[in-house]
Amino acid sequence: MNNDQFSQNAISHKELNDFLIRARKNISSFDTSEKNKSKESQELIDLLETWTESSQKLLLMISKEQKVLTENRSPKSLIAFGAMGAHINMALQALKATESDQEG
Repeated sequence: MNNDQFSQNAISHKELNDFLIRARKNISSFDTSEKNKSKESQELIDLLETWTESSQKLLLMISKEQKVLTENRSPKSLIAFGAMGAHINMALQALKATESDQEG
């Protein structure tokens, strides 16, 4: 992935905040049956669990195979690998924070 692709997919803090505000409004306007909510919730939980496991495995493999991944790579590529790892870690931490929110 090159820099142009990263910047095309970038999202600002303001845009994220706008999404959050709209999401909160939309949550209260949903009118689905309890059965559908339960099914959708379970599907989301299952997907998040699968994603978490895959992400953790990927981070473990990246750290174990670091030499293979970094050998003969350009500085840009090395930065991209580092950024990818950092973003996966941040996403896992964010998920963990939402889980602790639900418990309390």
